[in-house]
Amino acid sequence: MIRRFLRSPVDVYVGATTAVGAAVVGWSVFALWSTPHAREWFALAVLAMVTGRFPLRIPGTNAWFSISDTFFITSALMFGPAPATVTMAVDSLVISYVANVKTQRDLRLRRLFFNGSAPALAFFCGAAVFFRLSGLGPVFGDHINVDVLLLPLACFAGVYFILNSGLISMAVALQKQLSAVEVWRSHFMTLSLNYFASASAAFLLIVLTQYLSVIALVAVIPLLAVINLAMRSWTGRLEDAEQHVATVDRLYLSTIGALSTAIEAKDGVTSSHIHRVQHYAMGLARALGGLDEPTMKAIQAAALLHDTGKLAVPERILNKPGKLTPTEFETMKLHVDVGADILSSIDFPYPVVPIVRAHHENWDGTGYPNRLKGVEIPIGARILSVVDCYDALTSDRPYRAAMTDDDALGIIRARRGTMYDPIVVDMFERVCRDIAPMQVKPQLQKAIQQITKAVAPVQEQPIAPVAAPAAAVVNDGPESLRALANLARVVSGRPSMADLSSLIWSHVHHVVPNASCAFFVNDHATDAVKVAFVAGDAASLLQGLEMKLGERLTGWVAEHQQPMVNSDAKLDLGAEASLYKLNYCLALPLVADGQVAGVLSLYSAESFKEEQTQTLQFVMPHLGQMFVSLSRRSSDSPPAAAAKPSLRVVASR
Repeated sequence: MIRRFLRSPVDVYVGATTAVGAAVVGWSVFALWSTPHAREWFALAVLAMVTGRFPLRIPGTNAWFSISDTFFITSALMFGPAPATVTMAVDSLVISYVANVKTQRDLRLRRLFFNGSAPALAFFCGAAVFFRLSGLGPVFGDHINVDVLLLPLACFAGVYFILNSGLISMAVALQKQLSAVEVWRSHFMTLSLNYFASASAAFLLIVLTQYLSVIALVAVIPLLAVINLAMRSWTGRLEDAEQHVATVDRLYLSTIGALSTAIEAKDGVTSSHIHRVQHYAMGLARALGGLDEPTMKAIQAAALLHDTGKLAVPERILNKPGKLTPTEFETMKLHVDVGADILSSIDFPYPVVPIVRAHHENWDGTGYPNRLKGVEIPIGARILSVVDCYDALTSDRPYRAAMTDDDALGIIRARRGTMYDPIVVDMFERVCRDIAPMQVKPQLQKAIQQITKAVAPVQEQPIAPVAAPAAAVVNDGPESLRALANLARVVSGRPSMADLSSLIWSHVHHVVPNASCAFFVNDHATDAVKVAFVAGDAASLLQGLEMKLGERLTGWVAEHQQPMVNSDAKLDLGAEASLYKLNYCLALPLVADGQVAGVLSLYSAESFKEEQTQTLQFVMPHLGQMFVSLSRRSSDSPPAAAAKPSLRVVASR
């Protein structure tokens, strides 16, 4: 039970404060039996309890206060701290219980006992300071010079206020992982006037009892009621302002979220990525602590908008599996400045733009675009870069499966001190598994799907030389392909895809003699590409392959109609590629009239040479026309006459 109770810093703090406060209340209960003038102090206790039924909540916190402090201070001065301390503990317990019932929150004994013991502890300490400084005992029934009460009474109010507000501020700060000083300054500092006003009113009550009697206190109650109404009006306005700010804040973040969803839809492989990045970034920022509210709000917005500049990056680069070429990487790097420049036109209430502009800077100064180093990089950008990498590694991609948490953290750990801030990495390792998984709202997921469908990018045409007329290919083309081009002109009848693929491979094999090949055909019914023909040493590995459009390497080529040169063969074949020593892949789409009929994928242990690549790309438009034509003829054939393409396997020569 004890281990369960002391499971976090806030539990330890609350437990310790409650224990000390309970000890003080226990001593006060014991001293209560020997305190004289029971009828008088009981009357003040009743007044305090009655006025305590009209508490006021401190806007933005779970802390409450009431005008009953006036009667508590008066009781302490007249009869000693014991009666007021016991009454305050009981009153605080009742207020806390009623507040939980009204707000329908779960009643936690830990919170209830803390709320009962912390104010009592702070009040007892304040009273002890008063009696020590004044050198007096309880003043009831004694005629004293009231002037000597002023300074000790001010210290009483000060100690009571600082301890009471400080104890609550520390609890809130530990629970929400914020700065205790910031919590105190934001929510409690202005309430010092209430404590000193209560002490001032208590002083007047003491003066009344000195010259009149305890009954004279009744005459002051209407005045205190007016003060209570005025304070209620003041806190009500603060609550209204707080609710208005919260409403505007929600609208602001909802607008940003909608914009980010539209931006994210351009990059179909990362659905909900930026929302998960925001979730992890906020969890990490809270764990680091010490960040002010503007910085927290800036991180919350920047996490959603950090990829805005990708609007200026072509889809063929954004969605390309495998490594980007140097030219493509330079184009990709532009998204940082472009995004920051776009967002600079918006008058953000928080420093969002510096985070967006710096989220690809590296701790050692090797990042881009400005090569910032160390703490020159905004803390929000340092947080964002770590969680962005983590989510990318632990998410499925069309060309690879998601990594495990341990593997992803291992990569991030390896980049500690070079790419990433060591402190941020260390903290993320401690808390990443404690950050609850983000639950994507159904309406958000639906919106992402709808927007993805609506703004599906228009595919760019493959970057390839303009096809020469067939006659030119026969007369001027490479010698190794003249027979193939002529064969394409004279093919007649209704050959199957496998037949056509076999004829083509017999000639392509001379261009790439050490490669294994797979001809994939487009199956429109299943939105997938399926193997129709395989050949080479790795034919058994390639046989039966099937990939959804957009998935892995060949699926990506079929979806985007873009060739991929010397990509990692593992993107298609997984770890089994190593068994056949297949390191590189050349995937070429078979396209004609904007329609893709399939993909020719070649796998080799050595990288494909530029001459081989150019030769094959040169003839691809003709082969694409052949495959598309054959595909159309097959689809136009009567069902009874249609035959399924047979898979043909050809051994390497």
